Amino acid sequence: MKASFYFHYAVWEIRGRPIRLAYFVACLAVGVAAVVVVSGLSRGFEAGVRGEAKQLLSADLALRSSQPLDEQLVSAVNDLPGSRSMRTRELVTMVGAESGDGRPGPTRLVELKVVAAEYPFYGELGLRPRAELGTLLDERSAVVAPQLLAQLGIDLGDSLSLGGQLFHISGLVESEPDRIMGSLTLGPRVFISAEGLERAELLSLGSRVEYGLLVKMPAATTIQELRRIKIDLARLALPPARVRIETYDEAQPSIRRALYRVESYLGLLALLSLLIGGIGVGQAIRTWIATRMDAIAVLKCLGLRPHETLLLFFGQAMALGLLGSLTGCLFGVGLETLILNATRGILPTHLIDPWQIGPLLRGFFLGLGVTVVFGLSPLLQVLRVPPARV
Repeated sequence: MKASFYFHYAVWEIRGRPIRLAYFVACLAVGVAAVVVVSGLSRGFEAGVRGEAKQLLSADLALRSSQPLDEQLVSAVNDLPGSRSMRTRELVTMVGAESGDGRPGPTRLVELKVVAAEYPFYGELGLRPRAELGTLLDERSAVVAPQLLAQLGIDLGDSLSLGGQLFHISGLVESEPDRIMGSLTLGPRVFISAEGLERAELLSLGSRVEYGLLVKMPAATTIQELRRIKIDLARLALPPARVRIETYDEAQPSIRRALYRVESYLGLLALLSLLIGGIGVGQAIRTWIATRMDAIAVLKCLGLRPHETLLLFFGQAMALGLLGSLTGCLFGVGLETLILNATRGILPTHLIDPWQIGPLLRGFFLGLGVTVVFGLSPLLQVLRVPPARV
């Protein structure tokens, strides 16, 4: 048979059944769209985390411990060629508002962070007024989160009590590169300097403090070199189990774990919807073939061999599968764009491109695969239609 006959017969079959065509395409498109959306969002967020890894750690390398870091370890970090380091300390404490009548004012639990003037090494610390952190912090000043002012009923420029000492509120911190806004916290953030910590005398026996050391390496340092440095420093850590050493590609493991869980859950739902769509595709093809038994017998009487008849209907099914997969890809991109627009300001949507080749190809070929897997069994009935049926 000529190729033109295959083409014209396929067009005639498809045009004659628009409702069944729409049902077939819809079943497949919904499943493909789900795969494209889930794969696109998960890959986009993962790529965004990798691209912003240094900002999420604020350094190339970070050392953290619940005990003061060993000076030998700190000296080894400072001896790294071209390195810069900065000590940090984090603890949970209480602050209070200054009362004008001499009575105790309201108090709140806060997360206190002690940093140097050059914090952070990477990323941007959102401050108001816009200034360098070093110009806002000294031994008598503090930078606090805006919500703390509302909770204590004070304003920028007032004072708060910390460790029995008064600190002037010189600025507000609205964002931190190494802290995910909206995550679980014990209280608003408060920044003070190392001199301010000594003045407040908050470190005493039994204080729960996380000691940190942020390290910035030369720009030419590769991730492989950082991993070797991490291994060398881990050998110097005493005791090693109490010192956590992270490179920037390991930053924010909680985010990565959460993304993996969400991707796994939504991925299963997407595959389930694709399988359900595949069942719909199989039923549509089965019904279609059942209504064409007489026509198939006539075609065989006219000289079509069984494999040619199978190829004729298989080609039509694959054409519909191609259309359904393309429709699903476009629908998935549109749905992903709507999700990104709806979550703008909540999630880092600027890191995600809806037109990612990988997720589109994945959804497209999964759609074609589902068409073959669920459509092949009903299509094989074509081979069993006898010409004598006429």
